[in-house]
Amino acid sequence: MIEIELRCDESDAERVKAVLKKWNVQFYEGRERFNGTDVVVFTVIVPDFVINDIVSDLVKAVDLRKAHSSIVWSDISGKSVKYSSSAKNLEKFRHRWTLVDIEGLIEKANSQARVDPIQLTLGAVASIVALFGLVTNSIVMIISAMLLSPILGPLYGFSLNIVMGKGRDAMEAILSIGKLLLVIFMSSFVSSLLLRALGVMPSTPTHEILLRADSGLIYILIAVVLGYAGVVAIVSRIPEILAGVSIAAALVPPTSVIGIALAMGWWEVFAGSTVLTIENVLGLLAGSLAALYILNVSPRSYYEKKAAKMYTKRTLVALLLLIAGLVLLELIP
Repeated sequence: MIEIELRCDESDAERVKAVLKKWNVQFYEGRERFNGTDVVVFTVIVPDFVINDIVSDLVKAVDLRKAHSSIVWSDISGKSVKYSSSAKNLEKFRHRWTLVDIEGLIEKANSQARVDPIQLTLGAVASIVALFGLVTNSIVMIISAMLLSPILGPLYGFSLNIVMGKGRDAMEAILSIGKLLLVIFMSSFVSSLLLRALGVMPSTPTHEILLRADSGLIYILIAVVLGYAGVVAIVSRIPEILAGVSIAAALVPPTSVIGIALAMGWWEVFAGSTVLTIENVLGLLAGSLAALYILNVSPRSYYEKKAAKMYTKRTLVALLLLIAGLVLLELIP
């Protein structure tokens, strides 16, 4: 249980009462003098799982710029029968994410956000498998490449660290995504050069290659939806391989096509696949970040929560501005 002690003047007292009645919690109201000013003192005991939300509402109700106004809270030991009914009433406001849940999500995200040599090797293998599927029009091989790619972990690490206000860890996740995409591109490029030297590469782009050279507004929307669905799948404990395949579908084949097109000198295909890859990256980042923001995954500390939400909003705005720029490029004939 948490005890909240709030001090304010008479003009703020009614707003404070309205907040406490909204949350249906029991409270004690008293009076005291502070430097010649009458101060209303509220004492409230609430379950710890709603402390951030109640304090957030109380901060809006009280003018904390006044010297006699304050809000403090602290843990109290034991279980009060008097407030057990309040705890039951507040169960409906319980956030899905407990402190243990949040710590588990962070630990998992940070462990997956940094790619190691094995994951980079898997990315290279995925790229080569995708290459053979693309040049032979084999959708089975392309799907096999998606199963190998470890791209979902860094994407999840980026979005979770953003909503938790951990900018440095989020940048490390972005760097990991960049490393994986670079490995996929270089593997495809080098392999294509070797196959071209052996005379086994097609003289013109295949149907599957051309599909990954066609960018457009619909692909941006799909990427946003995939990013959202992928992260929701992770936090909902749906098997990651199901979410990972859809994420890899948006990144592995078009990134492989960039390497193929560059090696073969197919410049229109190269330009189209490059734009499509950028659209997919930005869409996936925006979708995954929006998912955790909507699910209200955030730090449990009130002040950390407030700072993290502002950080998240700014990152979302930056991503949306970049996506808007791509949309304008698509609309220009």
